[in-house]
Amino acid sequence: MSEATSLRLVAPAKINLALEVLGKRPDGFHEVETVMTTIDLADRVTVTPRETGAGLEVVLTGPYAEGIDPHDDLSRRAAIRVAEAAGIEPDVRIQVEKRIPSPGGLGGGASDAAAVIRLLDRLWGLRWKMPRLEAIAATLGSDVPFFLHAGAARCTGRGEVVEPLRDMRPLRLLVLLPPVPRLEQKTAKRYAALHPHDFTNGDRTRRLAARIARHAPPPTGDLVNAFERVIERTDPELVAHYARYGQAGALQLHLCGAGPAVYLFIREDAKASELRRDFRAVGATVFEARTLRRDAIAIEERPAEATEG
Repeated sequence: MSEATSLRLVAPAKINLALEVLGKRPDGFHEVETVMTTIDLADRVTVTPRETGAGLEVVLTGPYAEGIDPHDDLSRRAAIRVAEAAGIEPDVRIQVEKRIPSPGGLGGGASDAAAVIRLLDRLWGLRWKMPRLEAIAATLGSDVPFFLHAGAARCTGRGEVVEPLRDMRPLRLLVLLPPVPRLEQKTAKRYAALHPHDFTNGDRTRRLAARIARHAPPPTGDLVNAFERVIERTDPELVAHYARYGQAGALQLHLCGAGPAVYLFIREDAKASELRRDFRAVGATVFEARTLRRDAIAIEERPAEATEG
């Protein structure tokens, strides 16, 4: 690759088809069983080599970049971890076009970090095997290893142990983001609010994973998320927003990660424009999306000048 070439990668959001918490571990983390799939709502991550000694530069653009410190962004931390592991000075420019709202439970920051790991592995000619990439990813966050694989996967441990599943047939969905203030340490607070009766044995997640492995559609009854109970007990504002979405036509909402975003599947023949109008009328920011296969995510080479501005 020439010095004038940049690398770009789509960094997709995810939804949790199932998320069960089995219990708290001695190390303070929680044991989970989750099935996730990527969707085509996505950030764009570009890395461009800089001249020796220029250092690491992170630039955040796009509709959801406001309020995020580029010096503390997960993509920057990912670059530093890869550089340290490789013994390379990170003389690169990282540009992240933020199209995934944060925090929403959609994994945007984790996906950006995974994209940076993949891009730098390619840019610097490291050619590391997946276990080494996963080990770096796991130090950055529980969801980051999943995004190295993308597509559909069952994740266990604290979420960092990834078992890729067969790609699902494309499913159409709407993601609804309520107009609520940013909750600092959101995921940690959701975990802290779990009660022992919220813990389950993971059977529904495993059953869902087995169906996906057989290329069967996910059964609605197994689309479960332990944090829905937490929100019902602790966040009346969110509960009120979700109730309004139900009144506007959402027959069944499913929580994205620890929220606050939710999603609903819609039929192929559904009039999405009318649904978007109705949900926006009750305050939601609405994203239309489809589930995304892992083979749809590939690194692109681009002229460096095309990434500026």
